[in-house]
Amino acid sequence: MLTAKKKISVRQAVPQSSSADFFYNFQDWFKANTKIVGGVALGIAAVIIIGYLYTSGKAADELAANLELRKVQQLYQQQQYRLAIAGDPAQKIMGLEEIVEKYGGTPTGDVAMLYLGNSYLYSGELDKAMAAFEDASPSNDMLKAAVLAGEGSVLEARGSNAEAAEMFEKSARAFDNELLTTERYLTAGRNYGEAGNMEKAKEMLEKVKESKTTKYHPDADRLLAQFNLNDE
Repeated sequence: MLTAKKKISVRQAVPQSSSADFFYNFQDWFKANTKIVGGVALGIAAVIIIGYLYTSGKAADELAANLELRKVQQLYQQQQYRLAIAGDPAQKIMGLEEIVEKYGGTPTGDVAMLYLGNSYLYSGELDKAMAAFEDASPSNDMLKAAVLAGEGSVLEARGSNAEAAEMFEKSARAFDNELLTTERYLTAGRNYGEAGNMEKAKEMLEKVKESKTTKYHPDADRLLAQFNLNDE
C-alpha cells in the first residue's frame, strides 16, 4: 500500500529548467516530496523522458501528441495525477488516457504511456500502473529502461522485493547512462537485500561504489552497513 505524500505548493513543483541543474534538483525534490517506494528511479527516468519530447518526430500526429503531452505535464508536475489521467476540459487539457488511446504508436504516445503508468502508480492504482507499463512499446533503450524501472517500482510497492530487484537490475543494464545506471543498481541492491539475497545485494551495491558518479556512494555505504555486508 502506498503511503500518503507530503503536500507541496505549486511553486514547489518540478523546476522548469532544462539545464544540468534541473536534472540534479529534480532528484532532490523528488526525494524530499514523495514516499512512493521506488519513486526516485522512476522520477529520474521522467527527467530523461521530458528531454526526449523535444527531439521526437515531426509528423502531424507526433507534433499534435507532443503539444497535448506538454500541456498535461503541468498537472503531472503539480502531482495532480488523477486529473492528469482524466484531463481537464475546463483548461482544454487532454488526459493521458486519451493521449495514449489517440496517439498510441507514436514516439510521444510511448512516452505518454509511461507518464500514465507513473500517474497510476502515484495514485495508488498499482494494477493499472503495471498494465500501462506492460502495454508500453518502448522504441529505444532509454524508454525500455524506463518501462523496466516502472515495473520494478510497482513490484516494490507491492512488497515483491525479489522481483523488483531483478527489474531494476535489468533496467540498469538496458540503458547506458552513468547516473541512471548507478541509481538503478542502488535500488536493485536495496531490494535484493530486503528480499534476503545478500550475495546479489552486495554485487549491486559494489557496482554503485565502483561508479564514477559518487552521488550514491554514501547510500551504498549505508545499505552495505544495514545488511552487514562490509566484512563479507
